[in-house]
Amino acid sequence: MNGEASIIGSGKMRKWLRGGLALAIALQLTVSSWAGIAQAEEATTTATDGVMGTATNGVMATDGEKSAVAAPTREQIGKAVADLQSILGKTDPVSDWVAFGLARSGKPIAGRYLPLANATAANGSLKLVTDYARVALAVNASGGDARKVGAGKVDLLSKIANFDKITAQGPNAPAYALLALDAAGYEAGSQDRWTRDDLVKWLVDHRNADGGWALEAGKSDVDVTAIVLTALAGYKDRPEVSPILDEALNWLSGAQLETAGFGKPSEASESTVQVLIALTALGIDPTADSRFIKNGKSTLARLLEFRQADGQFSHLVTGKADGMATFNALLGLTAVERWMDGLSGLYSGVPAATRTSVTVNGLSGVIAEGSATGKTALEALLNVLNGANVAYAVDRNPNFGGLPMLSSVAGLANKKFGGYDGWQYAVKRDGAWVTIGEGMGTFALQAGDELTVYYSDVETMLVHSVKVEPAAPREGQPITVTVEKEVFDWDSDKLVVSAAEGAQVRIDGEAVKTDKDGKAQIKAPKAGSYSLSVDGYLSDAPPSYVAWATRLNVASYTKNVSVSIEGDAGTIASGQAQGGTALEALELLLADKSVKNEIKDSDYGKYISSIAGIEAAKYGGYDGWMFAVVRGGDWIIPAEGVGSFLLEDGDEVVVYYSGETTKLADPIVVSPAKPKPGQDFSVKVTNRVWNFTTSVFEAAAPIAGVTVKVGEATATTDDKGQAAFKGMAEGLYSIEVTGYAKDAAPTVVRSVTELPIAGSYGDQSAVAAWAADAVKLSRAATLLRGIGDGTVAFEPKRAVTRAEFVATLARALGLKGGGDGAAFKDIPSGAWYAKDVGAAVDAGLAGGVSAGKFAPDATLTREQAAILLTRALKLKATATTVLADAKLINASAVASVQAVVQQGLLTPNEGKFAPKSTLSREQAAVIAVRVWEAKK
Repeated sequence: MNGEASIIGSGKMRKWLRGGLALAIALQLTVSSWAGIAQAEEATTTATDGVMGTATNGVMATDGEKSAVAAPTREQIGKAVADLQSILGKTDPVSDWVAFGLARSGKPIAGRYLPLANATAANGSLKLVTDYARVALAVNASGGDARKVGAGKVDLLSKIANFDKITAQGPNAPAYALLALDAAGYEAGSQDRWTRDDLVKWLVDHRNADGGWALEAGKSDVDVTAIVLTALAGYKDRPEVSPILDEALNWLSGAQLETAGFGKPSEASESTVQVLIALTALGIDPTADSRFIKNGKSTLARLLEFRQADGQFSHLVTGKADGMATFNALLGLTAVERWMDGLSGLYSGVPAATRTSVTVNGLSGVIAEGSATGKTALEALLNVLNGANVAYAVDRNPNFGGLPMLSSVAGLANKKFGGYDGWQYAVKRDGAWVTIGEGMGTFALQAGDELTVYYSDVETMLVHSVKVEPAAPREGQPITVTVEKEVFDWDSDKLVVSAAEGAQVRIDGEAVKTDKDGKAQIKAPKAGSYSLSVDGYLSDAPPSYVAWATRLNVASYTKNVSVSIEGDAGTIASGQAQGGTALEALELLLADKSVKNEIKDSDYGKYISSIAGIEAAKYGGYDGWMFAVVRGGDWIIPAEGVGSFLLEDGDEVVVYYSGETTKLADPIVVSPAKPKPGQDFSVKVTNRVWNFTTSVFEAAAPIAGVTVKVGEATATTDDKGQAAFKGMAEGLYSIEVTGYAKDAAPTVVRSVTELPIAGSYGDQSAVAAWAADAVKLSRAATLLRGIGDGTVAFEPKRAVTRAEFVATLARALGLKGGGDGAAFKDIPSGAWYAKDVGAAVDAGLAGGVSAGKFAPDATLTREQAAILLTRALKLKATATTVLADAKLINASAVASVQAVVQQGLLTPNEGKFAPKSTLSREQAAVIAVRVWEAKK
C-alpha cells in the first residue's frame, strides 16, 4: 500500500490495517489535537458575538503589536459567514459575484439568480472575457450549465476559449478565464483558440521579474498576483508551475503589511481577501503559515478587524461598511471556511456529474441522509450535513500533512470508546464497495456513487450482500434474508467474503439476528412497502456491521379459489373464497358459513385444531385435520403448513379429517372415458402416494372397499379398485367417492368429479378437435345443444345468433327466473330461448338493439361477444395485450376485448383478435364451458 510506512507508526496500527481497513482509516481515525498547532496563541477578546472584530472592539492584543493574537476558530468564521449570507441574501437585484459567493458558501439563490443570468447572456452586455468568466462562475456555482445559458443557449465557456483578445486585460483575464474553464470542467474543442494549457503557459511566461504579476509589466500588484496564484493552484504540481508559485508567495509575503493586511497605496480589506483565497486554493493554512504572520497576527485575523458591528465589512479598517468590501469578505471567509472543512478552493466549481447519495450512520441509526454534489466524498458529506443542520468538526492533523479528517458529527467524536474507533467512510460503485486507500478529503466521487459515513472500530465490517428469498415476496409468504460480510485482506490483496453471523435484520418492526450461515428467518409480512435494514448496532461499543438498508415491496396476494371441508362423516362446507394462503381462504369460508373452528399457533406455524366440533385426535391416534390442493387438475401435497401455502387463482383447497391410512382418490378413471347413453362403464379408484424424499408421486395403486356413487346408482370398489355401473341416460352426472368408516377416520377423502354422458351429433366430425370436448359437455349440461335445442345436428361453423349466445350465457351462469321475452316484440313467447333471454335481461347482462326489439336471429361479432362477457362476469383488464388489428376494434369494445383476452375466454389468432368476425357455434360452446367452470 503506497505510503503506508510513512503514515502508520505503530505495530498495532499496521496490524489493524492488515486486518482489512484501508489507509483511509489511518487518515480518518488517528486523533491528534489540532488545538496545539504552533500558531494558536492566547488573546484577550471582548467581542460579544464570539467573532473577531475591529481593534476598537478590543480584540487586538493588549500588550503591543508584537504580542500574539488568537487564531480565529471555525465557529467564529462560520458565524461571520452566516451574517454575511443573511445580509447579502437580501440583495436585489442579485449581482453575479453575490450569487457566486452565496452559492459557494452553501446558500444558493439559483431561483432568483439564474433568470437574471439568462437575461444577461441574451442582451449582449457581455463584452470582455472577464464578463463571460464572471457569469460562467456564478452560473456553475448556482447549479446551472455554463454551456447553455439563456434562451439562445449561449456557451459561455466556448466564448472564453475562443476570445481572440483574451490577454488585452493583462493577467487578470487569462486568470479568470482559467478559473471558469476549470470550475465547469470544460473539454476543449479541436478548433478552440485557447486551451487551459495555453492559459497556464501564458501566465507562467508573463510574470514580473520580482516574482509576481500586475496588469502591466513592472512592479507586481497584490490583487493580480493573488488572482493568478488562485488560477494556477490546480496546476501546482507541474514542474514549470511549482517553482514560480513559491517565488510569487515569497513576493506576496514581502508585500504583507505590518498589520498583517495587504493593499497599496493604502491597506484595503479586498486585497486581504484575494490573498486568503489564493492561500486556501493552494492548501496553505491561512492561520498558521509563518510567511503570512506579522507581529503574531495572521492575514485571516486582520481581515476580521474590518468587520463592523452589524456583520458588514469596510474597505478601510477605520471606514464604514462598504458593499464591495462586504461581498468580497464573503468570498474570502467562504474560502477559509472551505479550507478549514478540508474542501477544495473557492473557485473549484460544482461537478456536473449526477448527485451522490449520502447516508450518515451513528451508533444507533441514521443521523442524516440525502443527495448532494461534491468533487470529493468530504464535500458531498458536508453539503448534506449543512443541509440538515447537523453539527460537525473537521481537523487538519499536522501529523498527516494537514490532511482533513472528520472528527465529529452531531456531537459524536472520535475515540468515544477509547480505542481506534471513529468516523470512517465507504463508497459503493456499480453495486460493489470500492477499496479505498485515501482520506475522505481527496477521494474523488463519480456519477452514481453511494457514500456511507459511519462510526466504527477495527471490528466493524461492511455488508457485502443481502439476498432476499423469495426475491419478489408476496403477502403471507415467510422471508429468508441471507447476509454476507466482506473484508479486504491487505496481505493477500484479495477481498474475503463470508457469512455475516450476528447481523441484525429488521423489517416491519421485527428484528432477527443472522445465524452462523448469515441467515435470518422473517415471519410473513402483510402487503406493503417496508424498510429492510441490516445493522450491527451495540449498546456499549461501535457497531459490528455498517448499517445497510433498502426498500422491500411485499405484493398484495389474494386469489380466487374454491374450498371444500370434508369431515369424518360428510361434507361440512364448500364454496368460493379468497385468500393469499390456504388458511386465509379456509378462514374466510368458515366465517361465511358460520362454522365454529379453532386455529392454533405452534413452533411450526398455525394449524387446524378443530372444525365444527371435530377435534384433532378424536379417535385417539395421529388423526387430525389435513389439507391438499388441486391445481390444474393435479393434486399438490404441500410440504408446508396451511398458514404459509400460497394459492393461485382456480385452486381447489380440500381440508379433510384424516387418519394414518386416509388416502386421496387420485386418479379416478372412467372406462370407457366418454361413455355414450346406455353404455355400461366402470369407475376405478386409485391413490398415488407422495414421496417426500424424491418429491414425486409413486405409481397409482387401487383402493378397495370405497363407495362410488354416480347419479342415483351406488357401487363398491373391488380389490382392483373398480366399481361397475349400468348404462345411463344422456346428461351430466357427478361421480362421488367416499370412504366413511364407523368410529374411525375416513379411509379415503371424499372426492367429486363430473361425468358427461352425451351422444354424438350427425355432423360431429365437422367439430374442430379443440372444441370437441366442449361441444359434448355443453350438450350433456344443456348449455348449448343442437339446432332447435335438438340432438341431430350442431352446425359448429355457423355463426351463433344473439338468442343462442345470450341464452347459453344465462345457463352457464345459472340464471333463473325472468320473463318470457314479452318485452321484445320479436321474441315469440314459446321460443326455446325466451326464458333464458328474459333472465339475462333481468340480470342486466343483455338488452335490445332498439326499443322493443332484441334481434334474436342476428349474428354476433367477436367484439360484441366480448362486451356481453365482461358485463356478465364483471371483468376488468389489468394488463394490455398488443393486438395487430387493435385499430379495427370499436372504441366502446376496447376494454372488453382486453379483459376477455386476458381471461382466456376469447383468444387471438396469430396476434389478431378479428373483432368484426362472427362468433361460431363451436366457439360459443367453448366459451360457455369456460364460463360454466369458472362459475362453479
